[in-house]
Amino acid sequence: MSDETKQTQGAVSLVDPGVPADQGLSALGLLMQLGGSLFAAIATLATFTILITGGGRGGDKALILLVLGASITRSIFHRAAGTELLYGARSFDKTAAPLAGVKRYILVGLAQSALVFLVLVAKFHVPTKLGLAIGAGFVAWPLTLAILLQLPRFKRFAMEMPVAEDKGFESASILMAVLGTCGLLGTSAVLIVMLDGGGRMMQGPGVLILLATILLVIRSGLHVQAGLSGLRQTSVDRSVELANRYANFGIISAFCAGGSLLLLMMALMRGRFDPTGLIMVVGLCWMLMAWPLIIRRFFSDRQFADLMAGDQANVHRRAPDAGLTGLGWLLFAHAIMSAALLVPQLIVPPGSMSRGMGEAMMMLGSAGTRSLWWSAGLIALQAWAGMELVRMSSTHRIVGTVYAIVAIIISVYLTWPVLQAMKHIGRMGPSAVTMFIPMAIQLVIPIATLLLVNRNVAPTAQARFRTPPAAPPAPPAQ
Repeated sequence: MSDETKQTQGAVSLVDPGVPADQGLSALGLLMQLGGSLFAAIATLATFTILITGGGRGGDKALILLVLGASITRSIFHRAAGTELLYGARSFDKTAAPLAGVKRYILVGLAQSALVFLVLVAKFHVPTKLGLAIGAGFVAWPLTLAILLQLPRFKRFAMEMPVAEDKGFESASILMAVLGTCGLLGTSAVLIVMLDGGGRMMQGPGVLILLATILLVIRSGLHVQAGLSGLRQTSVDRSVELANRYANFGIISAFCAGGSLLLLMMALMRGRFDPTGLIMVVGLCWMLMAWPLIIRRFFSDRQFADLMAGDQANVHRRAPDAGLTGLGWLLFAHAIMSAALLVPQLIVPPGSMSRGMGEAMMMLGSAGTRSLWWSAGLIALQAWAGMELVRMSSTHRIVGTVYAIVAIIISVYLTWPVLQAMKHIGRMGPSAVTMFIPMAIQLVIPIATLLLVNRNVAPTAQARFRTPPAAPPAPPAQ
């Protein structure tokens, strides 16, 4: 192979300067895998709970199970779409079609959204305006993906998906650092409450619950460490090692947490068999194991591909975006999900909301104490900043910085009552501490954005050991 061929091999034409070869779709694939797994677990838990407890009348129960079944199907297609973005797929004509899974998910998502609207309006007599708002929330993400796929930057990948210059590791590291920080704050708050309980937590199964919570805190710490290491280092082997260490410990901690919860429920049941407790344990293990398994496969698969390629593997180098497109997809996806929860709240007055709607408001962090239009403006700004980072436009740093500063100020304003309550966190019950998890997400994301978009990174390359060419035979002695 000539030197000219070696230099041109693997060249990728970019739509915009500063973007990775895959336009950051590897990060989108990871997020879709995570979202699909969590939504499938929640819908499955609800389905089995209804089947066992027998809630609802015959006809209503059948329709509820139909909607939940459609939701589980949608979540499975959601995860499959993310998997195909990362690892490819084979279409019926034997050609690679990495976006085919996303297109299937769009169709399934639109169908499930229409079903939800029809069941709410026709059967449960929900006001049409509210039914449309809820249906719009369900249709928001698949409709957004359908629009994005029509853009030239993504449409060009209909038949083949290139691998980013850094294999997508830096984008994945950003996701791990941000999500791990959210988990670390949430689990630490729970641990503080449990330790403040003193002797009450040192009796019976409470000790196991306390130990499981400590394991979850350690797991989150390893999560953050692996993410930060991936941002600081250019060694693929080191990134894979730390990611696998987090994944292995994450799986162990998931089983420990599930086992502790199972023992606690058995003690509370006092000999009575209640299958709903077992369902909760299985669902908890499912959700806790989802992200570690996704991360382990992602890092190991791409490292294994390099090992199999041997000397022909492309040299690992920092992507031109330094992983910021992954942050952009996180911002954009979180904004769409928040908008899906917010739209029904803007339609229905807070005083007439159901309990489930009130919990959805807590997911946004406002907790019903501030005007929802503050959240609406913040969501719009976050979506804009996310798309600027995905595009890596010339103004992405300015827009990202403006979003981060404004979001921090507004988030503190929206969550101020919760922040004041943290002074008395020791006297709160474990259920009340759950309000700190959405608050942590609402504060961590803009702070991380401010730090990441303004960090100074220098393009670096990783040297690989190549097999030296065989030395020419020595001339015979005269």
